[in-house]
Parts: sequence; structure tokens; C-alpha cells
Amino acid sequence: MPLMLKDLTHNHPLSAEIQVARLEMMLEVSRKLHATLELAPLLRFVVEEAVELTDTEVAAVLLLDKGSGELYLEAVSGELVRPLERRTIPFEGSLAGWIVRTGEFLVVDNLREDGRSFSEIDQLPWFEACSILGVPLKFKEKTLGVLEVYNKHHRAGFTGDDIRLLHTLAGQAAVAIQNARMFEQSDEVAKLAQELHSPVSSIIDFSQFMLANSNVNTENWRVGLESVNREAVYLVHMVNNFLDLSRLETGRVQLQKEKVDLHLLAQEVLECRQSQALQKNVTLSLKAKENLPLIQGDAKRLHQVMMSLVDNAIKYNRPGGSVNVTLSGNQLRVQVAVADTGVGIAPGDLELIFKKFYRVQENGTENGAGLGLAIAKQIVEAHGGDIWVQSELGVGSRFTFSLPLNG
Repeated sequence: MPLMLKDLTHNHPLSAEIQVARLEMMLEVSRKLHATLELAPLLRFVVEEAVELTDTEVAAVLLLDKGSGELYLEAVSGELVRPLERRTIPFEGSLAGWIVRTGEFLVVDNLREDGRSFSEIDQLPWFEACSILGVPLKFKEKTLGVLEVYNKHHRAGFTGDDIRLLHTLAGQAAVAIQNARMFEQSDEVAKLAQELHSPVSSIIDFSQFMLANSNVNTENWRVGLESVNREAVYLVHMVNNFLDLSRLETGRVQLQKEKVDLHLLAQEVLECRQSQALQKNVTLSLKAKENLPLIQGDAKRLHQVMMSLVDNAIKYNRPGGSVNVTLSGNQLRVQVAVADTGVGIAPGDLELIFKKFYRVQENGTENGAGLGLAIAKQIVEAHGGDIWVQSELGVGSRFTFSLPLNG
């Protein structure tokens, strides 16, 4: 279908003052883009600037996933924006897919008359798209995704000036997105290397000591081997968690969904962690609503979520404390809460607690690799659910996740 490029070549020339003002504005936008190295705030800035530059109602960024090669809706502007469930946007039939395949910009003044499906906006029921201008996000001839704006104010048509401005913004944004991804990747590798250093050093130290001392008695030899084994197991566990999180983040994990009894799952987790709780003198309890509905989910992955939350609740508890698991539900969702009477989490840590490699300090030290809660969040969200935390220092914490019955 031909592009509807109405009035794109007959624009009135801009005055010198307006041209200078726009140049200064684009320079300021460029400066802010390249000063932002975190992807999420970067994308929010891009969509807000796109709306302002083109005088439109809404803008969106869709990105190609580096791992799966699939197209996802990642950011949308506007006050009415709700948290987006990360879904694949099909290449066939979608306007964004057309832009990615061709590497060209697209203008449609009347979407109702256009034959292609508009699947990238189908996820936003609060918004009705009438017209679109979309341009590819390109970095060194490689398409990273698409930048789109919808509905010119006053129902005016898109102009050649709109296309030039959006192309300029998209070019700057693509470079900034690539930089943010590289920084994020290098930062994660550096953090992983830092986490691996301690157990690897311990393994080297213990093995070198045993090799250098041929007269080590049997008991000391056994102690040394146990230490090496303990550090090696921790090392494998940490690497597996990192790989697991990477697969979840890139959508490469396929959930094996079946009917799941969360009550039975919670009982299994508490039985598995009973000895750990006894060692810390912590009491475990479970309370579940009668006739709790079954959910459609991946039992192994949901077991992993519960285990992580219960492990933390025991680990950060106090001697004589308790861990209470509560299950409730209705005809639409089931909710699982894990509450402890432990040290609690400072307000400044609450917003960061699900971030990978982030660890809460306890008695001046950091514990664990900081991947468990990040993995739990990815698993819950892959089921179409939500997870959150409430906490008070010195009182305890309550982690809750909610899942749809047919996620």
C-alpha cells in the first residue's frame, strides 16, 4: 500500500529565527540523550521529546530484542501510560514491522483506511490512534527498532518538517540506545566478575595450600576439599543464576504451563526449608484460603520464586522470629505473600530491591550475589503477574506476588 504523504513537499519555508531555535533545541536534546546511560529513562526521554517536537498526542519506541530478534513495545509517552506487559509485536501486518523490514519512514494520515493491522497500539485500550508517523532507529545501518508518533494535534497532517525532526531525533536516540546497552552489558560483566573473584580466589588458595603441603593429614585434607567444594558449588550456582536471568530478560525461556496448585507448592517449599529455619530458630507457618483456585503456570519456575522469597525471609530474620506464608485468591487472581519478622529494608533500598546485583547491607556487609529477587520478578512478570515489597526497619518485610489464573 502506498504511503499517504499529504502536503509533505509544499511546506512554507521556516524563518531563520525558527531554524536557529530548532537547532539549539536539537543540540540540547542530543546533550541530554548522551548523558543518560540507563535504558529505561533514556527511552522515556525520547518519547516525551518526540511528542513535543512533532506536536502529537502520543509517541512510542519499539525495539528489536538482541537475543530473540523479536520486536517489543518498550516505551510510550503520556500521563495515561500504564505499566506495559512485554509482548511480541508481529512483523507481518504491523506498521512497525514494515518500517523495520524496509528501513524507511512511514506516514499514514488515516489508519481506518489502511489495510495493515496496528498491533503495536492494540495494547493501549485507552488510546485511539488515527494517524501515524514512524521512522526507523538506525545505528550504523543496523535497525534497532522504531520511533512512532500518533495523532497530530488539531487533526493536522504530518509535514516534511515533522519527518526531518523525527528522523534527527531517531538518529540521535539510536546512538544513545546503543551506548546504554553497551554500558549496561559492560557494567553487568564487571559486576559478575567481581562476584566471581571471591569464590575463585578461595578455590585457588585452598588447592594451592593442599598441593604445597604433602604432609597434610587426612582430616585437614578433608576440610580443605570441603571448602573447595563449597566455593565451587556457590560459583556454579551464581553463574547459573546469571545465565538464567539473562535468558528470562531476553525472552528465551519458554514457560512450561500446566495447572498448578500453589498451596501444595508452598507446602513443599516450607518442608524443604524447615531444617534451615530450625538452624536459625525461625518458625515457619502457612495459611491458605479454602478452595484456592488452581492457576495456569510453570510449576518449576513458581517453586523457584517461592523458594527465593522464603530463603530471604529466613536469612534476614532474627533468632526466635517467624516467616508466615499467606495465600489468597478470587475468580481472577491468586496472591502469595511471604512475611518475616526480620531486620527490614530501608526506604531508600525498596525501589532498588528487584534490580540485579543489588544487595541490601546487613551489619555493614552485603550478602549474596543480588540475583534472586531479579529472577523472581522476571518469572512473575512472564506469568502476567506483579511482585512488590512492603517493609519497615526493625519490624520486618512482606514480599507479595499476584498471578492471573490463566497467565
